[in-house]
Amino acid sequence: MGCQSPARLAEPILWPNGIQIARSQSQVRIPAVALLRSGWLEQAVCTPETRTHESVFALLAAPSELHAALLVVGGIPGNPGIPAHFNEPAQPPAGTVLDIAMHHDGRVHRLQELIVDDRTGQRLQGDFVFGGSKIVEWKGEPRYLADDEGSVVGLVTFGDEVIGYSEPRSASIDHARAVFRPNGTLLPAPGTEVVLCFTVCHEGEG
Repeated sequence: MGCQSPARLAEPILWPNGIQIARSQSQVRIPAVALLRSGWLEQAVCTPETRTHESVFALLAAPSELHAALLVVGGIPGNPGIPAHFNEPAQPPAGTVLDIAMHHDGRVHRLQELIVDDRTGQRLQGDFVFGGSKIVEWKGEPRYLADDEGSVVGLVTFGDEVIGYSEPRSASIDHARAVFRPNGTLLPAPGTEVVLCFTVCHEGEG
């Protein structure tokens, strides 16, 4: 990016689909819609008309757009988690740790607060990691896998999500029971428009 003045870095970058990039804050803000307040979750954030039956938010931008915006603010993708296979347990994602928060009606809640771990009855204790999904070839053309599958922020390990939960967990009930559920006391009603903020955590902040 070269040498840029603090004033220039403080200016937000506006992209299509309501994406706002704040380089001085290492933050990306994107509109989303609230989905579930009860039930079981395998995703935290998906895209519309994909995994909305198992997510708390639908992001109103393409996963690849989020990926590109995170690069602008200093995010470093690693690799998504590896799903469980036969007797091999799921493996965790690698990459930059991100702080994800919902902004709505003057309130701010971290994503960890909005999801309950049924094993403890408490909010999530782990981190969210910028794995970066995958580029795959489809009919001779490169495709960003999360754009096709709708996996923005995963809770269980599918291996296609842009951002994954730090605890690897199989999506198969043969390997592990469902444990993640929405915190209905903090989540707004389904259909409510919110803003999701993705902030790069610098070393020591995760």
